[in-house]
Amino acid sequence: MAATTGTTDAVVKAQLLANGERYAYFQAIRLLRLFSRADGTPLDSLRTRPQLTLGFPETDIERIEPRPQGGYQVSANFFGLYGVASPLPTFYTEDLLDEQREGRHATRDFLDILHDALYPLLFDAWSKYRLPRRLIEEDDRQLENLLYAFVGLDDPNQRARLPYASELLRYAGLFSQRPRSVLGLQTLLADCFSPARVVIDCAVPTMVPIPVEQRLCLGNRGQRLGENAFLGSEIEDVSSHIAIHLQELPAPLFHRLLPGGSEHQRLRFLVTYYLTDPLTVVVVLELRHGEAKTARTCGTTDGPWSRLGLDTWLAPETAGQPTRTVFTL
Repeated sequence: MAATTGTTDAVVKAQLLANGERYAYFQAIRLLRLFSRADGTPLDSLRTRPQLTLGFPETDIERIEPRPQGGYQVSANFFGLYGVASPLPTFYTEDLLDEQREGRHATRDFLDILHDALYPLLFDAWSKYRLPRRLIEEDDRQLENLLYAFVGLDDPNQRARLPYASELLRYAGLFSQRPRSVLGLQTLLADCFSPARVVIDCAVPTMVPIPVEQRLCLGNRGQRLGENAFLGSEIEDVSSHIAIHLQELPAPLFHRLLPGGSEHQRLRFLVTYYLTDPLTVVVVLELRHGEAKTARTCGTTDGPWSRLGLDTWLAPETAGQPTRTVFTL
């Protein structure tokens, strides 16, 4: 596998083993874990133990060496039960140094059994809240399901059926808020369809029919003035419609957002998935000034500036108002 700069894994591994002291501890462990996965080596073959010395180190790592039985051995200058950073009294380290000079290492090996558990726990604690690293480097599917739970998609089978499910994770903070707000929807669409300027009208007046059983009928129902008596068969309603204005659109994005365009289904999915109430959504697309072109008779019904009712205008450059298209989502 080659990096974007052209450096291969073999070169990176050679540099890491030759100059381990130049790496931060956690970065070195990340690389060694990646190498172990690539080689099929168990992760528990990666061992870390403190450097047996009382000298004050300049780096986190003293050296990195391959182990004869496979894996890697990291000599660290911190977080050990012996060495200069040990929380134990200094004479413990002095006893180990005396033991080493005599050619014995049983006590140190015993303490290293504890280090084999302590250093991995330290790495796990460091990486616990570094979610991108766990998702990308460790392919942690359990964590992925937990994050998708914020947008209501913790089931992988459910995500597989939705065309734009992978985009929702970026907006987990918006989807986890209750109740849903106009500002949340506006923020979502402004980020998805940049550089559009998004304005949402949430109280669009519309006329809705009055059910027959609720209409005024003399001697029967709807006779209390000021309460339930209405003349006619329709009434104004401001709670069932919203209008989404996407303004200052460049021409390419404008055409992609039109019905049949590549971004239209994405717009429909994001809006309907965000809304929790059954609202009628009206979309108003406004072209950036000077972007609209005169209608063309190009002999095809799907060419630009030729779809009647969507992107056809006569001399739009002379219009005093923004060039816009309105449709129901």
